[in-house]
Amino acid sequence: MVKIFLISHGPFSKGLLESIEMIAGPQEGITSLSLERGENPEEFRNRLQESLSENYDATNGVLVLCDLKGGTPYNSAAYLSQKFKMKLITGMNVPMVITLVTTRTAETSLDELATLATSSESTNIENVNLNFKQGERKHGKLSLNKN
Repeated sequence: MVKIFLISHGPFSKGLLESIEMIAGPQEGITSLSLERGENPEEFRNRLQESLSENYDATNGVLVLCDLKGGTPYNSAAYLSQKFKMKLITGMNVPMVITLVTTRTAETSLDELATLATSSESTNIENVNLNFKQGERKHGKLSLNKN
């Protein structure tokens, strides 16, 4: 099974993983790693390399989800892509990770997961119309069941 890494500035990746587990239950094969305040890029890159080495499956590779393109977590993963088979996706969010964890199987490939992560179903970005008519209630429906 393809491993998933969540990397970010500050505790965002850890909080994201906690939120995912609250919604979708305990997860296997997902690791979060945060760039801590005051940590230099080389220290973070070394921690990321160590964590990748400990959890790496050369056959399946690793999907790395990052908060922001161009920052230290992104640059560290991009640099380490020379040593590890990986796909790097920026702009990670809750709907993206939920889609991945509820779809990923032992047979799902790294390329399939990367495509799924960047699909419109995964981004879930919407300008919600909040113009309510008298007595009308608007609410979204969250269901992990795709039917």
